[in-house]
Amino acid sequence: MNGTPEQYIAVTDVERLLREGDTAILIDARTAEEFSEGHVPGAINVSISDLSEFVRNRDNASEKLFVTMCGSSGRGEKAAAVLASLGVEDIAVLDGGLKAWKAAGYPVA
Repeated sequence: MNGTPEQYIAVTDVERLLREGDTAILIDARTAEEFSEGHVPGAINVSISDLSEFVRNRDNASEKLFVTMCGSSGRGEKAAAVLASLGVEDIAVLDGGLKAWKAAGYPVA
């Protein structure tokens, strides 16, 4: 994966990354209310306006793949663009967002 916000990652790959260890940070860019109604286990709810502070406070941010997501893809793409503008190099957007995650039969918290 590279730092272009147009890079997408399949739900199967995200599930594997989350299951296998600590190599990815899954950022859910939906509202706190939407997040509380159901989210990918292990996702962190960070609004687009709070991404700069979130990245600044991560000690090991450069060592991780940042995967952004939302309900489908729109806000996930915007979040990826913000991360790229902050200098984050390893970014991908969860292709299809939470809808695709659910459609694949993966659990929702």
